[in-house]
Amino acid sequence: MLRTVTIVVGLAVLSAGLAGCGADGIPFVEAQACASWVSFDTDDERAASAEAVVVTRAVEPDGTERILGYDANAYVVTVDVAEKGDLRAGDTIRVGSTADNCSDRPYGDGDPMLGDGPVRLFLSEDEGQWSTLTPFDGVRPAP
Repeated sequence: MLRTVTIVVGLAVLSAGLAGCGADGIPFVEAQACASWVSFDTDDERAASAEAVVVTRAVEPDGTERILGYDANAYVVTVDVAEKGDLRAGDTIRVGSTADNCSDRPYGDGDPMLGDGPVRLFLSEDEGQWSTLTPFDGVRPAP
């Protein structure tokens, strides 16, 4: 009887201790928050939510960039046409390709930044770091 009470009390104390600290106190466990992504039906809606919209044919892999706690693919992009924002044609920027970090396949069928032909990028900026608007609506084929 004493052994059962000791085990139950021990588990209760352990549970209470871990409940208030998330995964921070558990070794080898990393907490991850999942985003709820806005869905856009048109390029006009995407552009309205973006801080910059650019068209490019020059997309070069450049390692990774931390976006929402995930090491997302990063690229160096040369702007061909600036449709919105303070960027200009000829500017070179580094862009993180926002991934769906809660999916078992963060880039679905492949990173949209690596599409064929020119792409239109709908970008947001955070502390000097450019990233695509969402994993699903940040990159579109350009005409």
